[in-house]
Amino acid sequence: MTVPFTTPHQSDSDRETLEQQVRALQERLAFYEGFDRLIQDNVAHARELFRLAAQEREAAATVVDRARYDASRREAHLRGELEVIASDLRQLSQIVETLADRVARALSGQPSQNGWQDSPLADAPTEQPVSVVVHGVPSAREALSLQRFVASLPQVAGVSAREFVGGVLRLDARVRDRLQVVQFQTWGNAWGIEALTERPDVLELVLREPVRSPAGA
Repeated sequence: MTVPFTTPHQSDSDRETLEQQVRALQERLAFYEGFDRLIQDNVAHARELFRLAAQEREAAATVVDRARYDASRREAHLRGELEVIASDLRQLSQIVETLADRVARALSGQPSQNGWQDSPLADAPTEQPVSVVVHGVPSAREALSLQRFVASLPQVAGVSAREFVGGVLRLDARVRDRLQVVQFQTWGNAWGIEALTERPDVLELVLREPVRSPAGA
């Protein structure tokens, strides 16, 4: 058996080759470790971006919901204001039509129904708008009864219901003379009437339930 002979020069060469391979492996390992850290940093950064995006979406949804709520409240308020303005315009239109008719009769010299000739000064509009608000109305039937009662009063030229919500009845009336609270005491439903506001343009009342006597009394 022949044993291969290795010279010292060959041993040094093999050792250098081995060291170069080890260094190459160490460099490759360092590269992979750096690449792994880069991937982990990117994953952590992406996770933080997703979290911030979720917070932004939640905040934006809250802002949108709030804006919608505020818009709905403003819309309801504006609708109520426009309804009041429309009612006032209807009343004003009726007054203007009445005045125009009287002025036209005066200019044409036609006598009025009482046989006297109309005069623009004598025929100034006498009907005035008044809002009647009644609280504590228990049912639509009672609300209709109240509207008919107001229409039957001698100084009332016309009346229309604006709304009936939550036991509150609102009427728009045109009167030739001022409404009096005492007149409502003649409403035949035995309810107590209490005045909250009594002005020429506003009459606000509240109904009190009638006191019923005990059975057999």
